[in-house]
Amino acid sequence: MKGFIILCLGILTLLASIIFLYISYQPKVGPIGNGPNYTQIWITFSAIFLSGLLGIFRAVQEFMKK
Repeated sequence: MKGFIILCLGILTLLASIIFLYISYQPKVGPIGNGPNYTQIWITFSAIFLSGLLGIFRAVQEFMKK
Protein backbone atom coordinates (compact mmCIF):
# COMPACT_ATOMS: atom_id res chain seq x y z
CA MET A 1 0.00 0.00 0.00
CA LYS A 2 2.83 2.38 0.86
CA GLY A 3 4.53 1.78 -2.49
CA PHE A 4 1.29 2.41 -4.37
CA ILE A 5 0.77 5.75 -2.63
CA ILE A 6 4.36 6.81 -3.33
CA LEU A 7 3.95 5.79 -6.98
CA CYS A 8 0.76 7.84 -7.35
CA LEU A 9 2.37 10.86 -5.73
CA GLY A 10 5.44 10.51 -7.95
CA ILE A 11 3.30 10.45 -11.08
CA LEU A 12 1.27 13.44 -9.87
CA THR A 13 4.50 15.31 -9.17
CA LEU A 14 5.76 14.63 -12.70
CA LEU A 15 2.48 15.90 -14.12
CA ALA A 16 2.65 18.97 -11.89
CA SER A 17 6.13 19.78 -13.16
CA ILE A 18 4.99 19.58 -16.79
CA ILE A 19 1.95 21.75 -16.05
CA PHE A 20 4.20 24.26 -14.26
CA LEU A 21 6.47 24.46 -17.31
CA TYR A 22 3.51 24.94 -19.63
CA ILE A 23 2.00 27.71 -17.49
CA SER A 24 5.36 29.44 -17.11
CA TYR A 25 5.73 29.88 -20.86
CA GLN A 26 2.23 31.26 -21.41
CA PRO A 27 2.20 34.96 -22.34
CA LYS A 28 1.22 37.27 -19.53
CA VAL A 29 -0.22 40.77 -19.57
CA GLY A 30 2.21 43.44 -18.41
CA PRO A 31 5.00 45.73 -19.44
CA ILE A 32 7.46 44.60 -22.07
CA GLY A 33 10.34 44.33 -19.59
CA ASN A 34 8.35 41.95 -17.39
CA GLY A 35 9.47 38.75 -19.13
CA PRO A 36 9.92 35.30 -17.64
CA ASN A 37 13.04 34.43 -15.71
CA TYR A 38 14.15 31.33 -17.62
CA THR A 39 16.78 30.31 -15.08
CA GLN A 40 14.25 30.27 -12.27
CA ILE A 41 11.70 28.42 -14.40
CA TRP A 42 14.12 25.63 -15.35
CA ILE A 43 15.58 25.25 -11.85
CA THR A 44 12.09 24.94 -10.36
CA PHE A 45 10.98 22.56 -13.11
CA SER A 46 14.09 20.41 -12.63
CA ALA A 47 13.61 20.22 -8.87
CA ILE A 48 9.94 19.23 -9.14
CA PHE A 49 10.64 16.75 -11.96
CA LEU A 50 13.52 15.09 -10.11
CA SER A 51 11.49 14.76 -6.93
CA GLY A 52 8.79 13.01 -8.96
CA LEU A 53 11.33 10.65 -10.50
CA LEU A 54 12.82 9.88 -7.09
CA GLY A 55 9.34 9.14 -5.79
CA ILE A 56 8.74 6.69 -8.63
CA PHE A 57 12.12 5.01 -8.05
CA ARG A 58 11.32 4.74 -4.35
CA ALA A 59 7.95 3.14 -5.16
CA VAL A 60 9.69 0.61 -7.42
CA GLN A 61 12.05 -0.23 -4.56
CA GLU A 62 9.04 -0.79 -2.29
CA PHE A 63 7.49 -3.15 -4.86
CA MET A 64 10.76 -5.02 -5.30
CA LYS A 65 11.02 -5.69 -1.54
CA LYS A 66 7.80 -7.71 -1.60
